[in-house]
Amino acid sequence: MRVLAILAVLFAFTAMAAPPKKASIQTNAVCEMCQFAIEKALFKIDGVKKAELDLVTKKVKIKYDESVVDLATLRQAISAVGYDADDVPARPAAREALDDCCKGDGKACKKPE
Repeated sequence: MRVLAILAVLFAFTAMAAPPKKASIQTNAVCEMCQFAIEKALFKIDGVKKAELDLVTKKVKIKYDESVVDLATLRQAISAVGYDADDVPARPAAREALDDCCKGDGKACKKPE
């Protein structure tokens, strides 16, 4: 009987948890190094459940807990590593610190081994 009561409480708690919020942020990423940097920065943020950058569309799809983090913070995290995030421009010092290929169109980028 005790186990049943505990399971009922756990089920009720999980049922009340809000589903993750979804967002899509447009970036100017061009290569796998860009992808790694953006995804790594986002995964460091509490509340981010998933972050996946599509290099074809240059959009990062994010699932996050909006009770922990907001969309503006996610955009600022991308900007802080040197990339545009929707209407938030890349921070100049971070942009300057990127590899040369990440600052251009990606054609000069080395393929990861």
